[in-house]
Amino acid sequence: MQSYQTIKDMKLRDSWLKANGYNPSTFFNPNLDANFIRAQAAARHLLAQHMHLLLKEHITLLEAFNRKSTQRHMYQVLNLSKKIRRQLHRQK
Repeated sequence: MQSYQTIKDMKLRDSWLKANGYNPSTFFNPNLDANFIRAQAAARHLLAQHMHLLLKEHITLLEAFNRKSTQRHMYQVLNLSKKIRRQLHRQK
C-alpha cells in the first residue's frame, strides 16, 4: 500500500509531465530510446523558443514529428536542433 505522500508526489510529478508536454504513462517506459526523448524535448524547445530561426520546412518537420514520431524524423529533429544551437553560438 502506498502512503498518501507518495500518491500526492506521483500526482504532482504527473501534472508536471503533462504541463511540459509528456505523457506520464509512457514517459517511464524503459523501451523508449533516450534519443527519442531528447528529440521530443528539442522539438518543443525549438518551436517555443527559436521559431524565428526556423524555415517553413523545419516547422513542418517538427510538427510532423510531434504528430507521428518515426526514427527518421527523430534524427532529423536532433540534427536540426544541433544546427540551430550552432547558429545561436555564432551569433553571440
